[in-house]
Amino acid sequence: MTLRAKIPILYKSRQYRIGETLPATDDRMVKAWIKAGSAFWDEVDVPKNAPKAQPVTAEAGLPGKSSDGDPEALVGKVPKRAPRKRAAK
Repeated sequence: MTLRAKIPILYKSRQYRIGETLPATDDRMVKAWIKAGSAFWDEVDVPKNAPKAQPVTAEAGLPGKSSDGDPEALVGKVPKRAPRKRAAK
């Protein structure tokens, strides 16, 4: 069973949104949330081995030439030629 928020709750400097799992370690707060109707016990647990997204970031730089017209002022990404590609993991 998990404790879920019915309304936004600020607890220990963290904002829990509607439906998020609340910490059930503080018995006094759990009782207060249930009594106030701010939280409820959810029978359905999320499986611990649920698939997660792999974090990915965008590549740095902009494609193209420099905007000031100077051909020596390089801007942009390093070209993706065969020798520069990283090996797939």
